[in-house]
Amino acid sequence: MAAHQVEARLCRWLLRARDLADTDNLHFTQEFLAEMLGVKRTSVTLHARTLQQAGMIKYSRGQIQITDLEGLQETVCECYGTVKSYYQALLGPQAA
Repeated sequence: MAAHQVEARLCRWLLRARDLADTDNLHFTQEFLAEMLGVKRTSVTLHARTLQQAGMIKYSRGQIQITDLEGLQETVCECYGTVKSYYQALLGPQAA
């Protein structure tokens, strides 16, 4: 999964977190996201700003609100669907 672009991986991570938390409001610092993605914090800053300017998220001081779910789903790598399918197969149809 690290072979994908940072922006696509960030989108995948946000979408999976949204699925699991069942909310569009997530609480992640840039430092945390950088560690989860295996990149520098400045990369998260750059890509979060790009997603915010595109209207897909609102981001401020560790608070992320997903504002364009379809836009994120279009930007995400194909791993999102694969991971979600495996999760549902393991935990049943009610799983996110």
